[in-house]
Amino acid sequence: MTKTSPSQRQQIRKKFLDLRSNLSAARKNQGSAAICKHLQIFFAKKIFTSPEKKVAKRIAAYLNSAPEASVDAWINNEWQRSQLQIFIPVLDQQQRGQMSFRRCHKNSKISIGRFGLRTLAEPKAAEQIDAADLDCVLLPMVAFDKYGTRLGMGGGYYDRFFANQTKRPYLLGISFDAQMSQQVLDRSPWDVGLDAVITESGLTEFDSNK
Repeated sequence: MTKTSPSQRQQIRKKFLDLRSNLSAARKNQGSAAICKHLQIFFAKKIFTSPEKKVAKRIAAYLNSAPEASVDAWINNEWQRSQLQIFIPVLDQQQRGQMSFRRCHKNSKISIGRFGLRTLAEPKAAEQIDAADLDCVLLPMVAFDKYGTRLGMGGGYYDRFFANQTKRPYLLGISFDAQMSQQVLDRSPWDVGLDAVITESGLTEFDSNK
């Protein structure tokens, strides 16, 4: 397969960014609601059944920007009814390109941070967690393909944080159906592949990333 150049990769990214941005508000709201229902079903099952894994309890989620699928309803529901611990990404203000995950509670104060993203207003006061201690991660994305290759915004934050293959949690992409690429996406050695993705249509698992 011919490798795409950086400029071609940017063209593909722009194509899906435009596509996602042009989805109607009604479609995004309906899609996000369906995604949250699928997430409830997903976490209600004991998906981590191998001897070295346990039922997921420490989950890295995200607070979406306007174009992204929202998992807010699922987060709020879990705070009400389950013992799941929710962590969200915090971009490092000193080290460019680095991020951490911090515990987010129902009453945590949220502010607008770098790139206009919602984040914790007081991250240093919140519990921090290492990648190896997370059970599952919900990853936003620009696009994905049938092999579980994820195309992000290009900053490489998630790829760097989850670079250690042996200590990587279950990576669950969150996306609208429209963001699935029919074209196979290039995967660089440092790109983190998905274990599965949830869209409004349901769960798709990728055996190639297990």
